[in-house]
Amino acid sequence: MEMSWFSLERLVDPGTRLGALTLLVVILVLSGVACSITTRLIKRPRWVIGKLEQKVDETVMRYILRFKNLIIFIVAGFFYASLVPGLRALVSTMMAGAGITALVIGFAAKSTLANLISGLSLAVYRPFRIGDMVDIEGEYGKIEDITLRHTVVRTWEHKRLVIPNEKLDNMSLINYSIVDPRILCRIEMGVSYDTDIDLARRLIIEEAKACPYRDENAEEPWVRVISHGDFSIGVRLYLWVPDVDNAWLARFTLLENIKKRFDKEGVEIPFPYRTLVYKKDLPPPRRDEPENLVSV
Repeated sequence: MEMSWFSLERLVDPGTRLGALTLLVVILVLSGVACSITTRLIKRPRWVIGKLEQKVDETVMRYILRFKNLIIFIVAGFFYASLVPGLRALVSTMMAGAGITALVIGFAAKSTLANLISGLSLAVYRPFRIGDMVDIEGEYGKIEDITLRHTVVRTWEHKRLVIPNEKLDNMSLINYSIVDPRILCRIEMGVSYDTDIDLARRLIIEEAKACPYRDENAEEPWVRVISHGDFSIGVRLYLWVPDVDNAWLARFTLLENIKKRFDKEGVEIPFPYRTLVYKKDLPPPRRDEPENLVSV
């Protein structure tokens, strides 16, 4: 009597398609459970990472846990291949030609391996951490996540910028949070040549001191004359703020408040003047008469 398509023997025999599929599901479930259990054990207060939790930032923690999960699934994959007869023969063949196999895998997964190694480099040297505010090639945002392959940046427009770790490892960026989040905010403006510089400076500083976004524990704001332009005197306000977000808010607020204060006090913010002269209105060109020659 022939064995039915679905039977207990087929279900537990890895040599059959049904048995291989069942074994795959079981190993995947067990791998997921192993990842969850080991993550909880590693983060327990009595374990090493638990004891160092205050010293190990979230960036390193996430990378360690993800790398641990990757190792678990790789081991589970080899274990599954060793139990399935068809895959066992394939693995044996690949191990026999280990050099060629490594070369082929290296070329095929070059990008993935490069991103993995770059991610490890970012986690070790930490040019930025999860939660840092950065400027990457003109995109300002917050580091939201660092995975084994890529880094996710949430921009100020609430978009997600996904950058491969290999590319990010070779890029220059501005990190506003890595050492001291304070920012020296600079705001430039111009006043007319008829303006009393001391009056303009006093008005600007008064508005800067009243700004709700400045760092009250830092140095008082100050103003410097920076240029003598074609039609205006350039001045620059220096103002300490707690972080880059407050720098943007302070800039927007002060530009508006200073303009209103200048209007109230009669201080002119000049703009370029141009005088247009039509060609028909130009006087006729002068023609010098030749000098009279005097004969002797």
